[in-house]
Amino acid sequence: MISIVLVDDHPLAVKGIGAWLQGTKSNGESRFTIVGTAGNLEEAGSLLEKLDPLPDIIILDISLGAEDGLDFIPVLKEICTKRKAPLPGILVCSMYEDPFLIQRAVDAGAAAYVSKSEESGEIIAAIEAVMDGQTYINDKYRIHNPELWTFLSRRENEIVSMVRRSMNNQQIAEQLGLSIRTVENHLARIYVKTGALSRRDLFDLH
Repeated sequence: MISIVLVDDHPLAVKGIGAWLQGTKSNGESRFTIVGTAGNLEEAGSLLEKLDPLPDIIILDISLGAEDGLDFIPVLKEICTKRKAPLPGILVCSMYEDPFLIQRAVDAGAAAYVSKSEESGEIIAAIEAVMDGQTYINDKYRIHNPELWTFLSRRENEIVSMVRRSMNNQQIAEQLGLSIRTVENHLARIYVKTGALSRRDLFDLH
């Protein structure tokens, strides 16, 4: 049986996905078991510190209230290093379908990315791929111009993905712990590197 932790700040999503996965059977037996849930970064860190053994899979949302779910991945890596345990398979399941944000998730250590708008069976396909040591990303979410990814720094890519989530400079600055002037400077460099002339143009990058 594949053990799973759900990290999502929407209780209905947690209950719905959890109940559905635990109700999925093969040869009359449940294929998945939910060994824990968390709604924010602190809860997720505390849960993974206590769980022994660690789960096979972590299904992680990006938006955890005002927190960035991807910030949990380095925390998880530290826990695994301290315990000399292998990193669980990380499946990011989010409402966002921005290829740049998906690439950032993969760069952080996610093995799979599934949009919440997809059919439920895609989550199982992603879990199976990760358990087989593979990655899983629907081709329609892949970056078609990967050179843009290499051009942009990690911070610049974060800002692009936030702009494409309709966040303004103030919101970006608060989430990243930067000054508005620093965000503006990053945006100026992003415009030069991508050829974009406005925030609207950044929505057309893919």
